[in-house]
Amino acid sequence: MAQTYNTVIIIGAGISGIAAATKLLKNQFNNFIILEAENRIGGRIQTLPFGDGHIDLGAQWIHGEQGNIVFQMASAHNLISHKRETIEQFMKSTFITSSGNEIESSNLHEKLNVFNSVLEDSPKDDLERFMSLAELFQKRVENVTIDAQELPLQQLFNWIHHFQSSYTGSDNLSEASAINIDTYKSCSGYTSISWKSKGYSTIIDLLQEKFSDEFEHICIKDKVIFGKEVVKIYWSGDQAKVLCADNSSFKAQCVLSTMGLGVLKNVCNELFEPELPEYKLNAIKNLGIGTVDKLFLKFPHSWWPEKTTGFSFLWSDDDREKFIKDNKRRGWDYLCDVFGFYICDNCPNTLLGWIVGPAARNMERKSIDEIKIGLMYLLNKFLGDKFTIPSPDLVTRSQWGTNSHFYGSYSFHSMNTDKEGRANSQLAKPLTNSSGQNVCYQ
Repeated sequence: MAQTYNTVIIIGAGISGIAAATKLLKNQFNNFIILEAENRIGGRIQTLPFGDGHIDLGAQWIHGEQGNIVFQMASAHNLISHKRETIEQFMKSTFITSSGNEIESSNLHEKLNVFNSVLEDSPKDDLERFMSLAELFQKRVENVTIDAQELPLQQLFNWIHHFQSSYTGSDNLSEASAINIDTYKSCSGYTSISWKSKGYSTIIDLLQEKFSDEFEHICIKDKVIFGKEVVKIYWSGDQAKVLCADNSSFKAQCVLSTMGLGVLKNVCNELFEPELPEYKLNAIKNLGIGTVDKLFLKFPHSWWPEKTTGFSFLWSDDDREKFIKDNKRRGWDYLCDVFGFYICDNCPNTLLGWIVGPAARNMERKSIDEIKIGLMYLLNKFLGDKFTIPSPDLVTRSQWGTNSHFYGSYSFHSMNTDKEGRANSQLAKPLTNSSGQNVCYQ
């Protein structure tokens, strides 16, 4: 069993692990290594070449400007796109019902913005504070004047639930606490900013270049050991010890784990020796994490109108039930939760579809060929009467929910989080060994 000693071991080469490494280097400390289970840097930041452009399987937009180090670094290198219509892209898309009819009401986009905005204001009182986001939406939307004869309200509400879940990170809005509105701290300025060209992985390159320049002969990537899936962390002794799946082990004065919440939920009982304190286990249990996935289709040409921002799909309950029944043997029930396809930044002739929750994890288990056939059927069901849709040249998707190195897309405050209290701070609290020293940080 190979064994090496470093003062600090960082587990995970996602943005948190890389940021921790840059912090150590900034303080003139370089006796550390980074153990990464994947064969790449970035974690849930993953940019790939796709046809004539690039796509982001994970993190995609820069959220906010003031006090946002990502925005500052990207701006300094002229990497910010001047397109500032990202969120509006969804609201201004073409809305199609499951019967193939386009909603042409002049009030559609105005009402959509109102429906969406009801989940922007903080909970007003204790009653709202302890509601789920689904309950809060239902309560607040009752005060909105709506013409039910003009718009298919239930179908629009279902779409808003899917869209908001993709934003919150929850499988559905019933799982997420209304307190998420306050716990998500955004930087001021424009909330969703696109990269000019090569996508979010650019920030990893910028960080590495920055510290390669500041610290001669030190490159963060050289500190990373790939293919190291951590299976055990021993933390009670004078030294911490990390055991990997390939039977290699590493000792250190302390361990900084940047494993995602999804991984901790799945392996925390077996990962730590001794077992984590109860307050840690409760924090892991009570925080939530869901699956948000992307589906990319590149076509030989753009078959949609030039000014179209995308297409949003509205299922009626009857059409959804019939579709699932008719296609049960094909396993196409997940298609009902693809809530739309939208023009893809930085990738010509490409549409980006979104799907959340159990349906997303179901999709992840399908082959690319199965997904291609299913998505083409879906597009033709909603749009086939209006457009001649060619077969896509390329198809790919994200798989954050079933990948054992992630088990989810991003975390949120569940309905249990605030009942228990202090989950975030409890999870971040360092573990102390038998000598009273902090040896393991999460």
